[in-house]
Amino acid sequence: MARRTAWGAYAHITSVVRQRITDGTYAPGSQLPAEVALCAEFDVARNTVRRALSALQAEGLVRLRPGVGRFVHDPTTEPATLTRPRYLNIAADLRRQIENGDYTRGDLLPSEAQIRERYGVSRYTARCALIALQDAGLVTCVHGKGRYVRQDVPR
Repeated sequence: MARRTAWGAYAHITSVVRQRITDGTYAPGSQLPAEVALCAEFDVARNTVRRALSALQAEGLVRLRPGVGRFVHDPTTEPATLTRPRYLNIAADLRRQIENGDYTRGDLLPSEAQIRERYGVSRYTARCALIALQDAGLVTCVHGKGRYVRQDVPR
C-alpha cells in the first residue's frame, strides 16, 4: 500500500522554510537544501516538497536556477517587486495591512470584485492574490461567505 502524506503537509513545509529564510538560517543568495534532503527531513513525497517550494517561489522568496537548484532571493541583487507577478504584489499589500492591524483576526477581507476595482486587475489576478494569502496561512475561506483573517494568526 502506498504511503499517504498528511493533508496540508506542503503548507507546513512552506511555513518552516519561510521561517528559516526570515530568521536567516537560509541567508539571501544561499542555496536551499535539495528536494531529496527536504523529503527526508519532513518524511514526505517529492511532489509535496515541490509544491511547498513552488509556493515560496510564487511569493518571491526563492529563485529557481534550472539545472543548479533553488536559492533564497537576494533583494540586493534583484528587487522582488520587479520580477513578481502582480497578484503577489497585491497579496503582499494585503499581508502588510493584516500585520499592521488594518484587518484584525476574524475580519472579512475585500471580495475579488473589490480587489479588482481597487487595484485595477482581472478577477483571476484578484483570486490568485487571495489564494496566496490562504497558502501563507493568514486567511481562511468560508465558501459562500468570503475570506477572513484567521483567528490563530500569530502577531
